[in-house]
Amino acid sequence: MSFWNKKQSDTANATENIAEDTTEYNRATRVDLQGLIHLRYQSSHLSLGSQRKAYSALSGHYSSPLKGRGLNFDEVRPYQPGDDIRNIDWNVTARTDKVHTKVFHEERERPVFIIVDLSSSMYFGSRHCLKSVTAAKAAALFAWAGADNNNRIGGLVFNETSHMEMRPKGGHRGVLQFLKLLADFHNNQSKNNKTVPESQNTELLFARIQKVINPGSIVLLATDFNQINESCLTRIRYIARHNDLLITHIYDDLEAQLPPPGRYGITNGSQQQSIDTHDDSLRESFHQLFQKKHDDIEQFCMKNRVHLINLATQDNVADQFLASLGKDRGVRRVARSRH
Repeated sequence: MSFWNKKQSDTANATENIAEDTTEYNRATRVDLQGLIHLRYQSSHLSLGSQRKAYSALSGHYSSPLKGRGLNFDEVRPYQPGDDIRNIDWNVTARTDKVHTKVFHEERERPVFIIVDLSSSMYFGSRHCLKSVTAAKAAALFAWAGADNNNRIGGLVFNETSHMEMRPKGGHRGVLQFLKLLADFHNNQSKNNKTVPESQNTELLFARIQKVINPGSIVLLATDFNQINESCLTRIRYIARHNDLLITHIYDDLEAQLPPPGRYGITNGSQQQSIDTHDDSLRESFHQLFQKKHDDIEQFCMKNRVHLINLATQDNVADQFLASLGKDRGVRRVARSRH
């Protein structure tokens, strides 16, 4: 091979390597809409509720937690003021000498509502991808699983300055529309921040979320909790009381534990800094702060019967969801047996 041909070959190889590196970088830092669509094939084993047949193709596969005169008998309980006297169970009343009434539940659709935190702290990652990309994958997987159960899909994505929302819409078309909204919002983060320069009130945002979610929905919140304050937690408690809530705590390993002793360079894309991790006490304090945050989240979810999935940026999202939700298990049953 001549020197010229060798030089051409080396240039071609270098160009190919750069192209591969660029592709990997984009996958790690940007949300690929086609990638979110392909997650449809990994959602078939996830169970968001009962797998039994519904009464019609449009009614959804869930039983409403809202009690009332409906299709299915639920339980007998002591009569309470305001109960319909037509539902009094006279046999139980005669046996116990106390008035009892029958309670029914309806067969009805359960919308799936997905909340994705795309605040600036979510655009961080030291391994595999950014936290925001992991959150988008979790949202997509959950959306496809909901659509597989004939439920409408909606959601809301937000950052410090703006948010976009979509009311639940039926079928796979609803999923595709939400994923498009999610990908556009994620990949235009800097543009979104310039569009609305003033910071929005996070508490008011969650008040809005509480208002738009229909009671009895299945809700996913994907966040790193860095923007979630006590006022937001109050709203989340309300959402958990009236819906089946699943939270994915998104984190990066570098947030849990500093790297081995050394000096490391870090960047946000425009600025560069370095960190020194030789101090053992610093490394231990750093880890303890993360552990406390993790324990607080666990306690909150346990107390409010919220199902929690801890999701690191290097985790396989589908595997983590399958291990946590599995097959033939409803979100509420999982939430109650989690701890």
